[in-house]
Amino acid sequence: MKKALIFVVLCFAAVSSFGQNSLRSAYKIRAKGFSLVVTFQGKAHQLATNSEQIDAAKITDTDILFAKRKDGFTYLVVNVSGWSREKQNDRQCGAGIESNLLWIKLDAAWKIAALKSVNYESCWQTIDAGDGYKIDGNSLNIEFDNFRDDVHTKMSYNAEQPEKGFLVEETKLKEN
Repeated sequence: MKKALIFVVLCFAAVSSFGQNSLRSAYKIRAKGFSLVVTFQGKAHQLATNSEQIDAAKITDTDILFAKRKDGFTYLVVNVSGWSREKQNDRQCGAGIESNLLWIKLDAAWKIAALKSVNYESCWQTIDAGDGYKIDGNSLNIEFDNFRDDVHTKMSYNAEQPEKGFLVEETKLKEN
């Protein structure tokens, strides 16, 4: 009996973890101008994001880091990066990169119910994330410095509680 119970628990744990990984991989994303197009179960949904939420002049990379359905909503954490200028050149930030992490809460009709954008890498705003974000299981952590505003930011996300969004802590940069 005890062996059967252990077997059932292990099977449930394996199916649960497989379900989360397969859920994330079931989503595809691409940029269309400043909008994001998310495809889920073969159906494309255009999300009305804009240049106030995405700092890149031209989006070159999008990636869904987390996808979770909970209480009738779909929660996505998306990394969006691109060029600081629409065309790369040899002027200020001509080869620069702008990167945002987006927390998106979607209703059942795939409309944005809430969105939070955090710019963590920027040539224009002199924001440096060093090694970038780190994902460990169901959590994301990142630290970055905004030298223009003299602020150090620590940000985290827990995919087990997606409704809480990003947790952000800001402190003044220390003088050297």
